[in-house]
Parts: sequence; C-alpha cells; structure tokens
Amino acid sequence: MTLTPLDFTCITGVAVGGLPIPWDYNVRKNANYIKEQLGWVPAFASAGAIRVTDILSFYKDKAIDENDDVQLAHLTRAFFLYMLGRTLLSNTAETIHLCCLPALEDVDRIGDYNWGGAGMATLYRFMSAVSRRLTKSLGGYSLVWEDERDVLPRMWRWRSCNRANRLSPSTVENFRRAIDTINPENVNWLPFPAMALPSRYLKSKELTATRLILDGPMGRFYYLDERVIRQVYAGVCAKQPPHRPSDMYSTDTISGNRLHDVLRGLHITSLYPDPPPYATYDEFVCSRLMKPMTSSTLAPSGKECSWW
Repeated sequence: MTLTPLDFTCITGVAVGGLPIPWDYNVRKNANYIKEQLGWVPAFASAGAIRVTDILSFYKDKAIDENDDVQLAHLTRAFFLYMLGRTLLSNTAETIHLCCLPALEDVDRIGDYNWGGAGMATLYRFMSAVSRRLTKSLGGYSLVWEDERDVLPRMWRWRSCNRANRLSPSTVENFRRAIDTINPENVNWLPFPAMALPSRYLKSKELTATRLILDGPMGRFYYLDERVIRQVYAGVCAKQPPHRPSDMYSTDTISGNRLHDVLRGLHITSLYPDPPPYATYDEFVCSRLMKPMTSSTLAPSGKECSWW
C-alpha cells in the first residue's frame, strides 16, 4: 500500500495534476529577478532558498497599499511561498526553495500548476531517506501520514497521553502484530467513494491509475500504480506487476517525449505484458520475491531449520 494521488488530494484538498512547474535552479544567481518578484532580496537568496520565518518577519509590521497591484502581487507570492514552506514543500531546515518563483510570476495562474504532484514528490523524497536511515527527521507534508489511534473509552483521547499510551503502546512489535492480523477483506481499499468527490479531484483519480513521475524541487520520483493495484481497483486480486521503469533511479536524466509521457502518466492497462511472464501470481512471488533455497540457506542434515 502507498499514498496514491487520490489519497493525497482527498486528505489535503490539493489536486495532483496540472501544468509542469518550471523549476529554475539558477534563480539564486539573479538578485534583480528575486527583488522584482518579491519586492526584497532575502538573506539566503544566494543559496537558492528563503527561511519561512523571514517571510513572516518581513511582512509582520509592513503596511500594504491595497490599491497597489505590484505590492499585492509581491504579498501574494510571499504568502504562497510561506504556505508551501509550511506544508507541501516543507523541509527540516524550515526553508522554501526559490526555484519555484517562475511559476509565481503570473499570480492569476498559480493554481494551474501541479503543486499536488510537487508535494507528493517531496514527501516521497523524505520517506525514502527515512526508510534508508539517511535522516532522522521527516520533511514534506507529513500530516498526510498521521493516523488516529483507537482509544477506548473514546473520552480518554482528551486526557493524559500517558494513560492512553499504556493501553496501546506505540512500539514496532504492537504495530507489526496489528498488521499481521489484517487480511484483504479487512481493508477499505477505496475510502473515498467516487460519487462524493468534487469535480476538481477527478484528475487525481485518473492519475491514480497511471505510472507517473512526480516532479518536486528536491527531484523526481515515480508513483507506480501497478504495485498497488488493489488501491486502484478495489476488489481486484493481486496481479503480476510489470518490470520497474529502467530509469527509476535516474529520473533526472529523463527528457523529451519520454518526460512528457511520464509527467502525464502511463495508464495501467498499457503496462502489463501479454501474455504475462508467469502463469500465476504465486509463481511470480516464488520466482521474483522469495529468496531462493540454496545450500547456504538450508539447515545442516539432521538439524532443524530456524526461520526467525
């Protein structure tokens, strides 16, 4: 299971899909351009980022002429940068990249760009780093991953956290035990019914069934719909996933028509080979996912093999 574009949109209200964001990593070299867009040059602009606290401090006591379109445009861009730095594109340094400024030039078209995809890419970037123990801090819009623990009686959720924690300790063993008891029938694969979705969410629903590149300020990351097919089509049994993209670990080199296609998304139906390389899903698991039984993994003759 993973966070799909539809999940992200329904939780945050930010649609995935739209115009590609024209990231420009050379903006930091052009102080005149930064001043033209923001009305001032932040302290760390030469490093390509601005501290979100500096934005708040700059505008805290600053008077804005509501009849001055230039000042209002500066304020709009600064406010949007602040919101990005606190939510979708947040990082552990509490800064926001200035490379997204080109997408803010026309304030009337800011909403046309794929900010939801950038938010997912940032979250994927930090989840990847945390899972490989490259960092101890989680950036991105981490609130998307928060869950609500069942506390019984329910009124205890407003009492001492320690008392509630004694009933349901947050340990790996407890979470693993809970997950091990779940079977596919206990999972709500489609928590967001299609009939209840606003029209602006339909693009995110469409992209959930595609192999998609998510483009953010910290890099590009694949969303592989074929690996979470149950979340795409509820009730569909597991299928043999196609091979991962050959450029999965070199996404920054993708360009031209290939980049155009993966930014738009490759539909799930176009990814499966016909006929499939394995007769059944179980055969695929045994051949591709399970560790082969070799002489080094077999127990010596007459001794019991321990798997744990």
